[in-house]
Amino acid sequence: MIEKLKPCPFCGKEARLQLTDDEGNFKDEAYLENPYSGVGYVIVHDISNSADCCPIATDSDSSQGSYIYASKEAAINAWNGRTDDDLTNYISKIMNIFYGSFINHNKELILIPKTNLYVCLHDVNTPTDLKFKLLEYCSRECTFVERYSQEWRNRRYQDDILLRINKCLGTNFTQEEMELVYDVLGNGCNHKLAKRFVSSGYDMKLLEEKENE
Repeated sequence: MIEKLKPCPFCGKEARLQLTDDEGNFKDEAYLENPYSGVGYVIVHDISNSADCCPIATDSDSSQGSYIYASKEAAINAWNGRTDDDLTNYISKIMNIFYGSFINHNKELILIPKTNLYVCLHDVNTPTDLKFKLLEYCSRECTFVERYSQEWRNRRYQDDILLRINKCLGTNFTQEEMELVYDVLGNGCNHKLAKRFVSSGYDMKLLEEKENE
């Protein structure tokens, strides 16, 4: 007997499994008769089955999270294996570090309203998913972005964002290291490597090898 999925950690509503091919394209059960492009499973939490303003519910043709699982059991174990409050606690931690942040109706976590620094929560269902996003979409803000006309204000802003991101991740990245993060992973240009990088405990050698290819 296949175990039932736990409810959404935000709104308490039901999540469900969705059959896909190897690339994450949604399929119906008839596809299993001729699975020409492989078989996978993703977690789906529809807006139609959600409380208002749930930050991770998506439309009916979008999956939740970053992973395509090889079996129903693997998907269920990954979803149910979390502590119920893992993600909500982690988002609360980030919002405390970025004081004044908020989640808007588009399910964007607005970290710095004044500069519109944000990460999207549509495809986030674990703290690890959110760590990928912080690296991919905030690394530029720590290094190259110029929000002000004065250089000293830009440097102060960059240093402040770097300090906050390090607190969020439990890391101690230098400015130079974060520049490499942006060069290799910035703007989601290599999501698979971002996953490996976070899973490795932020092994900079992975990024250095990619940079030197």
